[in-house]
Amino acid sequence: MLVDSHTHLLRLEVSPEAAVEAAAEVGVLAVVNIGTDVEDSQKGAQLAAALPNVYSAAGIHPHNAGTYTASDLEVLAELSESPGVVALGEVGLDYYRGDWSQEIQRALFEDVISLANDTRLPLIIHSRDAFADTMAILTRARVPVILHCFEGGEYEAREAAERGYYTGLAGNTTYKNNRTSEVLNLLEPERILVETDAPYLSPQAVRSKKNEPQYVTHTARFVAERLGMQEEEFGTLTSRNARNVFGLPLEV
Repeated sequence: MLVDSHTHLLRLEVSPEAAVEAAAEVGVLAVVNIGTDVEDSQKGAQLAAALPNVYSAAGIHPHNAGTYTASDLEVLAELSESPGVVALGEVGLDYYRGDWSQEIQRALFEDVISLANDTRLPLIIHSRDAFADTMAILTRARVPVILHCFEGGEYEAREAAERGYYTGLAGNTTYKNNRTSEVLNLLEPERILVETDAPYLSPQAVRSKKNEPQYVTHTARFVAERLGMQEEEFGTLTSRNARNVFGLPLEV
């Protein structure tokens, strides 16, 4: 059993229904769809209400930070009460692309953290080339934190573990010379999640293809081997972790 803890069902080349069905056939029994703006989050909430074993997060990606308004935050607050919405995100900082100033990104980030503290929903974090600032701002969070698509070396891994943050491992972990793949043993096992970030970051074994939730199996297999665990054992571990952080009704 596996859970794809971070996917974008509305951006796939196949329908959400087909993607979920294909994933279930290889043992991926639940997926968490991620919102990147208000419209995307609203559609995600509808998917979660309509499709079995599909859950969703409501958020505004830092790439969209410059267009958010107070009314957008009100919509996120409303969505947080929707059945099947299990987290807020993705939200955070992206200094790599720099679509918006750091100040604008931080303002959005801080607002969504406040909303998470009010709603008691976990936060799904996007952080790229901004680890120090991300971690500094996250000291304000009073809810579980998931570091999506976690990347880093020994320092970042230890910091995440010490804070008790969940780390989402995506297909890039399987790439040659990936730093995170060398420090997996430093991550807290009870905080490890696996994800696809589909349609992005296809695991190395299927890198020529557009990513889908079913391909989380490749990342799980890679990480399990690096940690010296059986695939089934690792699947149970990460599914239990996903159940715990998102409050999913899974028996694992």
